[in-house]
Amino acid sequence: MAFNIFLAAAFLVVLTLGWVIWRVFPSAPLPGYPHNASSRWRLFGDGSNIMRIAELTRESSLAVFDLNRRLGEPITQMLVTRGAPMIAIDDPREIEDIVLRRNKEFEHSWYTMQLFDRAFPHATIAQHTTPSLKAQKRLWVDAMNTDFLRRTVAPNLQTAARELVELWTIRAEQAAGEPFDVSGHFHDTALDAIWTALLGSKLGVLRSEIEKLRGVKSTLDPDALRSIDAIRFAMKTGNDMVAAALNSVWPSFSLWFATLTPTFRRFKRASTEEVQKVMRSAYTRFQSLADSPGTTDNKDEGSENDTCAMDLVLRREILNARKAGRPSSDPTQDPYMLDELWMLLLAGHDSTAHTLAWFDIPFLDAVMEETLRCAATSPVINRDVLVDTEILGKKVPKGSILFMNLRIDHDPYPVDEAVRSPTSRLAQAKRTRGGFEGESGWDIGRFEPRRWLTRDAEGREVFDAYSLPTLGFGGGYRGCFGKRLAMMELRIIMVTLVLNFEFLSLPEELAGLEGEEAVFRQPQKIFVRLKQL
Repeated sequence: MAFNIFLAAAFLVVLTLGWVIWRVFPSAPLPGYPHNASSRWRLFGDGSNIMRIAELTRESSLAVFDLNRRLGEPITQMLVTRGAPMIAIDDPREIEDIVLRRNKEFEHSWYTMQLFDRAFPHATIAQHTTPSLKAQKRLWVDAMNTDFLRRTVAPNLQTAARELVELWTIRAEQAAGEPFDVSGHFHDTALDAIWTALLGSKLGVLRSEIEKLRGVKSTLDPDALRSIDAIRFAMKTGNDMVAAALNSVWPSFSLWFATLTPTFRRFKRASTEEVQKVMRSAYTRFQSLADSPGTTDNKDEGSENDTCAMDLVLRREILNARKAGRPSSDPTQDPYMLDELWMLLLAGHDSTAHTLAWFDIPFLDAVMEETLRCAATSPVINRDVLVDTEILGKKVPKGSILFMNLRIDHDPYPVDEAVRSPTSRLAQAKRTRGGFEGESGWDIGRFEPRRWLTRDAEGREVFDAYSLPTLGFGGGYRGCFGKRLAMMELRIIMVTLVLNFEFLSLPEELAGLEGEEAVFRQPQKIFVRLKQL
């Protein structure tokens, strides 16, 4: 009996070991795809090379598309582990076509979803496109309406921008004409701005830093200071957890392991409690609106009371419940509401801070678009392939995972126009200035806002949004939900800074466009040298 148990255990060990070995060696490449043949029989295949380059450059997106660069090919197959084919696409025109015009063939990728599933499982970024997800997005859609942003959100963004000017004025005086590091300032500004825009309350991160620099007693009460520490901790922990998974050969295991730690439990507690505190007061305010006599089912009823995006969403939810004849649920206990708020806070704070860190200022619209292009704040986008299809002349089987390069900082690889999709060719025909093949594509590795400027029929210089593919916010139904908020935030902060400071040249050792990536991409060096206007 004991001998039989020993044999069974030994067989189970051998079977498990065999499965692990089978799993960590790559599958055979798809026919016709450029690939690294030596990776076929290497442990984790191309994964070891990707990790090495990412560690060397501090930019994981350079590592993911290194094979495209070495082979000079717009589409390659990465051989990493056994499973779904992993296809790397480095062609801006075709990527634009996939995310904007071919949504029936491609879906938001499980690879992206798993990065957020452990921390925010009920946020839209962690879900497949289903009827329930569409209903969840509809609840928030008006919060990104241009009129609402201008009326309700813009004043709060202007407050954050003015406080950044106050902070930089103090730092510039202390620096006495020398450069100083501003990376933390952009994070603080973005956090103050996105917190107020979404939740309405003033967080006070910048005010706290200003008072520290002035050496005066804080005007914030102890509870507010504790909230700032808790929210900063939650933001950093959420980013660190996703970044660790992104840089792991086995992301799902990395995330699962992270959830077992005391740090993760502190993160979930802090992220939930801080948002709940703000939500309770708004819920009480709009609950009284729903219960008041004469309230209609008009979605704009009570809109004059909106102070932020959450107010609008809560009011809409309460009125929907009234219309359906059911009691409204407590949003502070709604995991979908809480996760979506925190996902918007996390993504909106970090991406805006990193994008601001790249900007320079000649003319606004062109500078903003060129900043987004050079920043490549979110440099990679993934899609799952829903049906057997074709990309750039290559057969792409259902179930494959696409890794698409959003960094438009090098000349595209040569592609026969005949192998492009019909919609890609049609979009190119509408680019009257030729796109990459025309003046807009000149010296693509250089920061040059004029590539986005043209002349109208009357000879006036105007902004041309179609000069090149614009991929900074993804695209299509699963594109960045907060794009309008982010662009407004960038516009207000950039203009406020330019109206208050002259940006002086930096020494060579503090300048440069080298980046580093975690969840988003930021410059390795973030310094300014200022003269107050």
